[in-house]
Amino acid sequence: MAHIHRAGEDKVPRMTYRQITPPTLAEVMQQHPQLGSFGIGVFDSSRKTAKQRQAELAADREELAGREAIVMETAAWLWENITAIEAPTVSSYTVLHAMQRATSRYVKNGELIAAALIAGYSFEYDQPNVLFGMSDRDLKEMN
Repeated sequence: MAHIHRAGEDKVPRMTYRQITPPTLAEVMQQHPQLGSFGIGVFDSSRKTAKQRQAELAADREELAGREAIVMETAAWLWENITAIEAPTVSSYTVLHAMQRATSRYVKNGELIAAALIAGYSFEYDQPNVLFGMSDRDLKEMN
């Protein structure tokens, strides 16, 4: 899997192409150790101790791992409905709401992030969200 690192960044990988064989949810979670059901990291982390953050992240990751069927369905829906583009400019939170309007299904931010990573969209962390290389036109057409 090819990753591009930009000078001055914290070595956050950015995928540049969609993969032929998508990774599993377990592989995505291994590649993104801060990914949980909330998104990247934990809610309101600055107000929590390291131990609290660690416990919350562990619980969020366990919850996400148990939602594999939903994540894979979401990945398939994204693949079929949103064209990949190179530049990651669309927030996972924006995509989550567009998908909810189009399908009447709710998924958590972390589930959407995992699904988009599985589907192979280019990405860039924007904690707690992730920016994805997705067609803004496709998303606007869903409204």
